[in-house]
Amino acid sequence: MSKNKKDAKDEGTNSRSDDAVSITDDVRGAEYYHGLIPRMDAEPLLKKEGDFLLRKTEHSPGMIVLALSCKTESGVKHFMINQDADGTFYLEHHHEKSIADLIAWHLATKTPLSAASNARLRRPVERTQWLLNHDSILLVKKLGEGAFGEVYLAEYGSGKTKQEVAVKTMRNEATRDARLKFMKEARLMRKYNHKHVVKILGVAVHEHPLMLVMEVCPNGSLLSHLRKNKGNVALAEKLRFSTEASDGLAYLEKKLCIHRDIAARNCLLGAKFEVKIADFGMSDDKVIVHDDTLEKVPVKWLAPETLQDKIYSLKTDVWSYGVLVWEIYADGAEPYPGLTRLQTRAKIIVQNYRMEMPKDTPKSVADIVYSCWDKDPAKRPEMSRIYRMLRDITEKSK
Repeated sequence: MSKNKKDAKDEGTNSRSDDAVSITDDVRGAEYYHGLIPRMDAEPLLKKEGDFLLRKTEHSPGMIVLALSCKTESGVKHFMINQDADGTFYLEHHHEKSIADLIAWHLATKTPLSAASNARLRRPVERTQWLLNHDSILLVKKLGEGAFGEVYLAEYGSGKTKQEVAVKTMRNEATRDARLKFMKEARLMRKYNHKHVVKILGVAVHEHPLMLVMEVCPNGSLLSHLRKNKGNVALAEKLRFSTEASDGLAYLEKKLCIHRDIAARNCLLGAKFEVKIADFGMSDDKVIVHDDTLEKVPVKWLAPETLQDKIYSLKTDVWSYGVLVWEIYADGAEPYPGLTRLQTRAKIIVQNYRMEMPKDTPKSVADIVYSCWDKDPAKRPEMSRIYRMLRDITEKSK
């Protein structure tokens, strides 16, 4: 086993599977152990020279290793923890019986983690509050299935502090890219705090399955509610759904979040049937996103520039919001009824076709939707303006 490590990269000679990684109780309970988080989440936590944390990382498909991330004068460096044939652990030369002892030795002696890096451990960085322990989460009932795992009703906490939550899990066999997307969703969601956006409580990443813990929305998806109560949802309630969704999306717009998957299926209903924007699996916090992979995308909710040029922006979210409002007033019907994905794409791009709003839609609401579907993104209103207009319509209708 080579002791010559490249300290600036997540590299190791270890070929153990995830189950064989030596995560003993002293490591799992250590304040500096952050679980399976990617370097992009680890690096911002290390602010001063000598700050460090321990994490799991995927070195190659199916090969999970332990890495020490440490801030040096020249930036953050990452070091694989190696295990010798006799069971001892080491970074470059010094061996200890446990990982906790190895870290304690480097912390006490200030011996560099490698001669080349001159990285020294000075201050452990504690796990943030949003990194949760698996043993504080009890899965109760399966609610549904997603692309990479399942969604459960669960209990979080212990004793009198237990609360009901929703948990999105990631299958053990998920790819590294899928895991990174999962963590990205958590990273984005934890920035947001709004009554019409689903709130994240944290992620459990110390072991499998990875878990994303969110507030529970007991009344399910807006789409299911509309379909189940077809013909019985009052116009006032449809206006409220449209207004609350625009309120949540106006907040995300202010945060420069491009959701990229706005639809009734991705809106959840809270205890009082209030709308909450959910499912940030495709979201991004860049101003414009180019995505060449449009294979499994929801074509019927996409703007012309997305279908044609594979561009997403805050204004493509506005287009999708218009389709969401159509769904609300159509009692959850599928947009562009009777058309395939391919036919829909051709109608929108080639024929500049737009759907008619359902006949009982108030003209003031229909006009807002048609403005969302302007071919020129610059002419579509901002979500904040849409929210103000719908709020005014609501006030006048009282």
